[in-house]
Amino acid sequence: MAASFLVLTDFTPAADQALRYAAALAEPAQASLILLHIRRETLLDPDIFNGSIRHLSEGEIAAALQERVAPLNVPTTVESAVDGVEAALTEAVRRHAPHLVILGKPNTERTPDELVTSTALKLLRVTRTPLLVVPQASTATVPPRRVTVAADKTAIALKPQSEGVRELLRALQPCLTVAHVAQPEDNDNCTDSLDAVVSSGLIQGIETRIHTHGTRHRRIPEGIVQAATETRADLLLLVARRRSFLGQLFNRSVTSQVILHGRLPMLLVPALS
Repeated sequence: MAASFLVLTDFTPAADQALRYAAALAEPAQASLILLHIRRETLLDPDIFNGSIRHLSEGEIAAALQERVAPLNVPTTVESAVDGVEAALTEAVRRHAPHLVILGKPNTERTPDELVTSTALKLLRVTRTPLLVVPQASTATVPPRRVTVAADKTAIALKPQSEGVRELLRALQPCLTVAHVAQPEDNDNCTDSLDAVVSSGLIQGIETRIHTHGTRHRRIPEGIVQAATETRADLLLLVARRRSFLGQLFNRSVTSQVILHGRLPMLLVPALS
């Protein structure tokens, strides 16, 4: 099946940034785009992901979609849905089986932490499809030349849907670094973390040398963000374990905290456990 990326839009600056990023990523991956507009119905919508809703007519929606698709250099289809985010996205994923779902993250300085983090993890949970979160303020190079994979020493078992990420990495052939965060008093050796990533099959087909990078930090999420900076990453890849989904209610998971504070595009790959 030909590769495709499913991009969510609500016509906000964050969504527009995500669409531009998706188009630039799709070219080297030889992927098409599906631009999915989910119509918002109420300011109290529990799935809201930007804090404000502009009510548009059918004609305005069609015009806004065409305006965004016209400049793109990759094949793109458009869809619009009236369902809530979860239901609409689940149905779109079922029909299109995209390699990635791509979501823009607005500037969140004034947004409650729970709203920022729960949306991404909720969508990852219901679709079981790798999710690329693109911060509105991101200036990262696209397609990414440097990819940093954050990993601990635990074995990684990936879901079948992760094959699309493998294909993307094979197409990009980036400079890839496996980063491990350790407590200041612990050994930051990355051997076990590298073994876990290699054994997962995630980076199978990468022909360049895989680098490692150890970082010491008291808080793992902040250490991961620091490691991405130290390795000059254009893209941060996170393996999202099931406990991340459970921890989202209390905003405690490592994944949710990295989403909240990360300034780079973040690719979340769901694990089996």
